[in-house]
Amino acid sequence: MDVLDEDSIKRVIEKYEKIDVLINNAAKDTKVENKDDLSSSNRFELMKLEHWRGDMKVGLDGCFLCSQVVVNKMLTTGGGNIINIASDLAEQSVKPVTYSVSKWALLGLTKYMSTYFANRNIRVNSLSPAGIYNSGLPDGFVSKLTSLIPMGRMANTGEYEGAIVFLCSDASAYMTGANIVMDGGRSV
Repeated sequence: MDVLDEDSIKRVIEKYEKIDVLINNAAKDTKVENKDDLSSSNRFELMKLEHWRGDMKVGLDGCFLCSQVVVNKMLTTGGGNIINIASDLAEQSVKPVTYSVSKWALLGLTKYMSTYFANRNIRVNSLSPAGIYNSGLPDGFVSKLTSLIPMGRMANTGEYEGAIVFLCSDASAYMTGANIVMDGGRSV
């Protein structure tokens, strides 16, 4: 499915009689490979508007389109639950500007949609996870990042599953407009 193609989204959604949960998790993960490389096109002062728009399209427009298509289905089938995957970097300016800004915007969209659809049995929340450790990450990166995390490590694969299950379930039935931050204490 192409999150930037409304017809593509509709073709997928039409296969289902009812949609209980939508998880929006698309983003372009641009990186500044070397912070000392002053010629990197991911740097704010050199980023082209086309690059900005491309990253924002996937990270924000994709969420908007998927939510809009799915919400119209949810409104005809009794409601549902939307979970937007933001990032702990939404409130930290660490990555290139497009990643942090698109994730911050998802928090705003979450809050807006949560109040807009609350009386129509559609809950909207977000999860802001931190990075997940994998053995392919450079040792220097892992060492530097874990030194910033009070728990002293990155997340392990599967550690966000419980939060997603909670947000999808009736255990969070009275919760809308919230953002769960899971970052090992980094944002504290």
